Amino acid sequence: MLDFFSTNGTAYLVMEYLDGVTLQEKMKNEGRLPSQKLLEMFHPLMRDIGLLHSSGIIHRDISPDNIMWMPDNTLKLLDFGCARSMEDGKSMSVLLKHGFAPVEQYQTRGQGAWTDIYSLCATLYYCITGKLPTPAVERLEGGALMPPNELGAELSEKQQEALLWGLEVQPAKRPQTMELLMGQMY
Repeated sequence: MLDFFSTNGTAYLVMEYLDGVTLQEKMKNEGRLPSQKLLEMFHPLMRDIGLLHSSGIIHRDISPDNIMWMPDNTLKLLDFGCARSMEDGKSMSVLLKHGFAPVEQYQTRGQGAWTDIYSLCATLYYCITGKLPTPAVERLEGGALMPPNELGAELSEKQQEALLWGLEVQPAKRPQTMELLMGQMY
């Protein structure tokens, strides 16, 4: 947000104009995206999300339609309308995006940095395979998640393990911080 003002009984936010395309649009136009290029582009985004988490905020809506690919080949995270404090102890609204929501988002409590980690890894999985990950609730009942390299992604074994770690169904089995995920991924 660059500025805000109110007039005529209405409040207005002035935000940066972004001239890019969402990852969703890019995939619609080009198909699945190159694994290593996307991992390179995700690195600063992951670092920034880690800083957001360090300040006590979770985004709760990371998905291909909320990440914009800019003309300079950087990524910008959009739509902080669902962002919440991790420390206020209040229940959170249930917010779901099919394929990108971890199991804890089906509940009003138990969300944290690990929630964004799941959604970020689901987004990366989708962008490099062209396939939505099997929804977390289906995997609770025994549904399988196909490793990304079996779907045409080109990840090192270590990168694939890190991505699958971030997509663990049970929140306690996922990396608890973005730094842990990045340490394994990079």
